[in-house]
Amino acid sequence: MVIRAQIGGFIGHSDWRLGECLCCRHANQGTNCTRARNPGWTFSLTPYAWAISLDGSTTVKGRTSDVNANFFQILDHTQFPKGLMELAALGEARYDRFALLTDIMYIKVGLGASISRSRGTDEFGGAVGVSAGLTVEMVIAQAAAAYEVARWNGLTSPRSTTALDLYAGGRAWWQRGDLQINALGTVNIFDLTFSRFGVLSAEKSVSWFDPLVGARLRHQFAPGLNFFVSGDVGGFDVGSKFSWQVLAALDYEFCRSRTVTWSAMLGYKALSVDYSRGSGLTVYKFDMTMHGPIFGLTARF
Repeated sequence: MVIRAQIGGFIGHSDWRLGECLCCRHANQGTNCTRARNPGWTFSLTPYAWAISLDGSTTVKGRTSDVNANFFQILDHTQFPKGLMELAALGEARYDRFALLTDIMYIKVGLGASISRSRGTDEFGGAVGVSAGLTVEMVIAQAAAAYEVARWNGLTSPRSTTALDLYAGGRAWWQRGDLQINALGTVNIFDLTFSRFGVLSAEKSVSWFDPLVGARLRHQFAPGLNFFVSGDVGGFDVGSKFSWQVLAALDYEFCRSRTVTWSAMLGYKALSVDYSRGSGLTVYKFDMTMHGPIFGLTARF
């Protein structure tokens, strides 16, 4: 039986012949679990986790915090879920060559860092300690329309298929940055120590919209084993100065029932944006590259 399967999110679709799925084979012992090809709309939803790393800087009301932290460093310096929370999902609705693509994320990341500087003489000594805490909370909603412009068969094996999609759309951002700077200064005069502690805090919320254009390459190595890579650029001074995104993933189908097809996704995602608003002490700037592996579970209907 010929089955049209749609890989979740930005993965797309491909055709293959497949018998019973693994779970149905064990649960139903020979029941035919395949479903007829759907000539109309097909839908997919892929909740996923993003092991995010951050490289860049954030400026809140003129105060800048540089960030260079991988996912494990973030875990070591924050409290879950208070300081690290993420909800994300890819979605796709497809009709033949046309597709509507979505990628929606809620991310909250809390970071901490410390810088110390000391100076002293024989009789006088002083030190200044500074610790900076940064919390970034954001919602990123992406939507695009895609069209399959080319398809090839048998590039890597007789049963393999490859397709190229072009898409255009937009990415909406909402972001809140909270920067807290704790400063402690001490002065030593002979055997006397004088200390002074102060806290500086800056918080601001912004939102913007970036148009984007991109391309996606989908390849099926074998029945149930698919790969895709997509990339887009956007911003163009409409919202941010410039943004780009790259997403690559491998998808493996492990179960097919009469109504739902399940597959596991493993890949890597990178999203970069350079946004700024205001000037002087009112400036807000987010110049950051977010990247890391992704893990997802796709349900296709």
